[in-house]
Amino acid sequence: MRQNNCHYNALIFLLLTALALALDNGLARQPPMGWLSWERFGCETNCSEFPDTCISERLYLEQGRLLVENGFRDAGYIYVNIDDCWSEMERENGKIVEDRTRFPSGLKNLSQTLHSLDLKLGLYGDIGSKTCIGYPGFQGNFDLDAQTLAFDFEVDSIKVDACHANESEFNVTYPAFGAALNKTGRPILYSCSWPNDYYEKHNHWEDPDYLNHGIKQSCNTWRNYIDVSDSWESILKIASFWERKGPQDVMVRAAGPGHWNDPDMLVVGNPGLSLSEQKTQFALWSIFSAPLMISTDLRTLPNASREILLNKDIIAVNQDVLGRQGWCAEKSRSGLQRVWVKELKPTSDQYCPTSSSDSWAVVFQNSASIFGPTRITFNPKKHLPVTAKVFDLFHVRDLYAQKSLGIFEGEFTAMVDESSVMMYIIVGNQTSSDDSFKSLG
Repeated sequence: MRQNNCHYNALIFLLLTALALALDNGLARQPPMGWLSWERFGCETNCSEFPDTCISERLYLEQGRLLVENGFRDAGYIYVNIDDCWSEMERENGKIVEDRTRFPSGLKNLSQTLHSLDLKLGLYGDIGSKTCIGYPGFQGNFDLDAQTLAFDFEVDSIKVDACHANESEFNVTYPAFGAALNKTGRPILYSCSWPNDYYEKHNHWEDPDYLNHGIKQSCNTWRNYIDVSDSWESILKIASFWERKGPQDVMVRAAGPGHWNDPDMLVVGNPGLSLSEQKTQFALWSIFSAPLMISTDLRTLPNASREILLNKDIIAVNQDVLGRQGWCAEKSRSGLQRVWVKELKPTSDQYCPTSSSDSWAVVFQNSASIFGPTRITFNPKKHLPVTAKVFDLFHVRDLYAQKSLGIFEGEFTAMVDESSVMMYIIVGNQTSSDDSFKSLG
């Protein structure tokens, strides 16, 4: 009984702390979109030998301008995010300062330049004493560092890692730093690595008290799982972790406007994935309602990869204002094929005779690497939750082909290539007797 009381008291403390320090910045009403340097550029600081790829103001200005010139900004990719290794190795007069050799104009100037392009600057820090690479962390300086971010650098986003930190204190330190950001009065998107390492070890990503009443109340986005790498194995491993079974899952319920689960960066455009594998990552991240943070060199981005990242229909699924996270509605016996679904805001368009036709995003995933295309079927009565409206007829739009496939009754089937996906919008009608809907096919 005493142990149970202690657990109860600890939860009450956590809930009260989270409520008192709840993030209140009005940001990330939809999953944030932008560019982030880490996966592609890492921590290269030797600008003499690697001037084109070192972590410097030149790199971020070039990538930012390419976001504008190549249509990414207008598609929603507005954050230009610096990761680790941007600062001096030691504080000056108590403050973290930018590396003056690699950022000679200063971060404030960089921020203002990006703002003039209608872009936003994101930065990186650590809740502990040092960053993962060993640069100064925020520990013991939350208020001062929040003020520095807000006024000395004028940043719009901060990614806070969890290296060199006491993991048992994350439920206090992460909300406290969020409160320090709030006090500045500057809206700064707050991305946390709170559950990333700690919850992998302790399985607390499934704990509704920690996820829904702690992390969700304190962070705009949070990493749940391992870092992504430029490999198909990495994408499949992350997708398997995100294989939530329905809308009642704690991770699915935690996502919504202002607070999102984060499976890590997009590696679309890098050499580690085939084109079909790049399409798979983008489709899955979209249906996960995940932040869309590109980590590639936009100077050498292949046209085919650019088309994937700028697919307006798939971006619209990710940015849907209803803010639901998708889940896995069916997995084959082999575990290699999945049907993913995501509820969308009810729509009314030329395909729908009523003003509130149900809309769903659907992904057919085939992760097999042999035996050719595989048949995958969507059936609304089988794959949608019992709370969804029942419909017999539905319109299907292919999002990668960007064309209507017509009206279907009962079910829809497609052949999906190995290591690939098909992605659709399904717009349903409640009755098969509606001839005006059926005639649209």
